[in-house]
Amino acid sequence: MIFPKAKKIGRDLGWHKTDDGVFGLYKGYFFNVSDASVISSPQYKFVSVTTGNITEEQRLQINTELVKNKRKLKFTSFEIRDTEIYFRFAETFIYTKLKTVYSLFDFLVDLLRKLNIPEQNKCHSCGTNQKINYYNLNDNGIILCDTCFHQTDNQFYEIEKERVSKEKDYLTGFIGAVIFSLSGIILWVLCAVYFGRIASAMSFILAFFAFIGYNFLKGREGSLKKYVIFLTNIVSIIIANIMTVIVLLVKQGSTMKQAIIELQTNEAVKEVFYANMVLSFILALAAWIWILFIMKDNNSP
Repeated sequence: MIFPKAKKIGRDLGWHKTDDGVFGLYKGYFFNVSDASVISSPQYKFVSVTTGNITEEQRLQINTELVKNKRKLKFTSFEIRDTEIYFRFAETFIYTKLKTVYSLFDFLVDLLRKLNIPEQNKCHSCGTNQKINYYNLNDNGIILCDTCFHQTDNQFYEIEKERVSKEKDYLTGFIGAVIFSLSGIILWVLCAVYFGRIASAMSFILAFFAFIGYNFLKGREGSLKKYVIFLTNIVSIIIANIMTVIVLLVKQGSTMKQAIIELQTNEAVKEVFYANMVLSFILALAAWIWILFIMKDNNSP
């Protein structure tokens, strides 16, 4: 969301927009102006100026001048980064005035010119001034030439492609864990029906069904693997206990609908269900400890 004052600056200077800010040239130098999230407390206004690569001596001089003029310029803090200077204006009680932002603009333009730091009305990647245009890169304004834009666009495409691929790998592993866990749930219920007892000991084995299923479908070997298996196991134990009680009630003569109602309303049935749920979780603890704290990740996420 672009707040009114940032929007007015952009409108007055003919700048371009991002989701929560504006950016463009001011007297040959490139600025971004944006606001913190509406739910941020306190509110902040952010201003950055692109410097390009600067020397250590220029960096020290900039730092000296900004420290010396901080009270006059009314910013809360600043940070000299690799190719830009970043400012924060805290807006705890009053909003930053437009003249305060413009005073910072003028001060920085004079300072950068004094230090022989060139204007930034050129490609911020390669420095050419041919076939350049303004772009919104990760909600931050930038100037790029056609060549650098296509290179950057391709890089982001590959990064996004890799991210989606990784998420799919986790999803594939999750599907494998669910499929094998379903086999374990069926075995759990059959044990209860044919051996006449609640098969809570299966809770320990269910974790390994999920583990085997995840690996069988070649889920991603990353830090999320353990949590996928852990959560799958918890859900499987709950489902197995519910299905076991329902099947046993049906075996005793209830209809499926009656069995479900009994599970929801009959205190004796609920007591048995909760007791076996607790027992199941206790028996699964060893598996959970192994999954969360002993099982090692083969790769980073």
